[in-house]
Amino acid sequence: MSSSTAPVGVGSGFDPEAIRRKYLEESKKRRSARPPARRAVAESVVASVEDPFVEPGFEREPLRDEIDVVVVGGGITGLVTGAHLRKAGVPLVRMIEKGGGFGGVWYWNRYPGIRCDIDAYIYLPMLEDVGTMPSEKYTMGDEIRAHCQALAETFNLDEAACLQTRVTAMRWDDEADLWTVTTDRGDEIRARFVCLASGALDNPSIPEVAGLDQFEGHVFHSSRWDYDYTGGDEHGGLTKLAGKRVAVVGTAASAIQYIPELAEYAQQVTVVQRTPVVVMPRNNKPTDPEWFRSLPRGWQMERTENFSAITQTPPGEAPPEHDIVDDSATSLSKMSRTPPPELSDLLKGADPGTRAVITNYAAMEKIRAGMAAIVNDPDTAEKLMPYYNLGCNRPQFSDTYLQAYNNPNVTLLDTEGRGIERLTAKGIVVDGVEHEVDCVIFGTGFVLDAARFPITGRGGELLSDKWADGVRTLHGILAAGFPNLFLVGSPAQAAFPNNYAYLLYGQGSYVSTLVKRCLDEGFTSVEVRPEAEEHWAQQIKERAAGIPAVDFGCAPTPYGGLINSGYPGGPVEYLRICREWLEDGWERDLVFRYPADATA
Repeated sequence: MSSSTAPVGVGSGFDPEAIRRKYLEESKKRRSARPPARRAVAESVVASVEDPFVEPGFEREPLRDEIDVVVVGGGITGLVTGAHLRKAGVPLVRMIEKGGGFGGVWYWNRYPGIRCDIDAYIYLPMLEDVGTMPSEKYTMGDEIRAHCQALAETFNLDEAACLQTRVTAMRWDDEADLWTVTTDRGDEIRARFVCLASGALDNPSIPEVAGLDQFEGHVFHSSRWDYDYTGGDEHGGLTKLAGKRVAVVGTAASAIQYIPELAEYAQQVTVVQRTPVVVMPRNNKPTDPEWFRSLPRGWQMERTENFSAITQTPPGEAPPEHDIVDDSATSLSKMSRTPPPELSDLLKGADPGTRAVITNYAAMEKIRAGMAAIVNDPDTAEKLMPYYNLGCNRPQFSDTYLQAYNNPNVTLLDTEGRGIERLTAKGIVVDGVEHEVDCVIFGTGFVLDAARFPITGRGGELLSDKWADGVRTLHGILAAGFPNLFLVGSPAQAAFPNNYAYLLYGQGSYVSTLVKRCLDEGFTSVEVRPEAEEHWAQQIKERAAGIPAVDFGCAPTPYGGLINSGYPGGPVEYLRICREWLEDGWERDLVFRYPADATA
């Protein structure tokens, strides 16, 4: 490899200054490239953006009733929240979900090769309650979807659910202390409480690419995979791609899973890359049933918290010594914190910031060396090298992605941040060169739209107006002026966990505790005081000030604003604070109303 920072390991030729220059060079190229704007996928351009998994023509009579809790969203966020409510004894819980089934991102995404990239024993929530045993350490999408359905059935969340239904508006009634939830099915549901748990990974987006409507071949987004065109299913067998030339736009979490499947069946696979990704071995393996049966009660939470503590220990603090999960994710975390012994002289006397950056350089050198060792062609290997610090982009785990580039029918087009230029009638154009293809698959993520419908609180205030200058909440869950509304799943002013299921479990318990207290004690509503929001914002600020500032030079991402607005102490500490607050802080920060003083 020709680069001066070729991955030769930290023991020979390790030059932090050369690495820094290379990072700056790559960052400058990608920042100046200005990738095209993104838009929601139009059905006229990309087939099956609605729900391809249900029969058309579904109809039902509109609902006009009153219920204890409406949960908006039928993914893992909503299911875990609903399960906690049912465990707490809340009788009337209705889930509203736009899809035809439960699972959220796992309902919509069914591309070939789909798997969780987090240890399934901590990612699939409430395994002990449901009785599910994951078949593998990183299990496939259809198994995760089945577990979501089992969650719904175990806690009777499926009985009153409104599937294939979109919420259109929510309005708080000051006099009745109830929410009115309206939907595209004509429903007007009166609810004492509403849990907004709709997630963000269900509305596919594509870049604004010229010529998209002129392409004469087939186009679809990976989250609406067209098996009528490719053949096969999530487990492979894409036999209809024989003789087909396929272009893949995007190389993030989804694409690294389905590119190897395409390579097995298509005549030619052309991969368009904007930014290389960190790829580490997955080392998947089947579950040992005897081991699984031997696990003691409470094992899942112990395993989950251990993983989160190891992978998201704040800088300057010591993580647990015992690594229960023991996989590439935990190894990456330890590697990024612990400098190799051969750097001891170089780091002698270094300040904490310098020490952290150079340790990160060394970790990335090892990662690049491991990646390069897999890819046979040196030029392709160089294009796949991620020249940025660990933590700037979510690392990926695969035992097949890098290997796919050793197939003669797979070609990588690295655009250095620019992305695809345009489409023609016959193919795609990258760097002024037309590549004729029969099909274009966009693996380009989702539109982040937090305000999908108007939410009107006390006095007619819109939540979007309240947050016009920034999110203000208590614990990322409660918003002043919006009684009996719980915001579940967003990292904003909460925490951004590596294992999202851990955050959702803790927040679901938080919500059910408050709802149960209101129902047990006859309160009509619960509302957070504005000063509590300000106090929480100050806690976040003070916690951030107590962590050594290290600038890793990460380029901005679509998720950056959300990630950076979270509690900086990590998810374990955040959820501990929430539990402690539920024991002794809520009477200070909340206003509970009885029927007699509901309008006082």
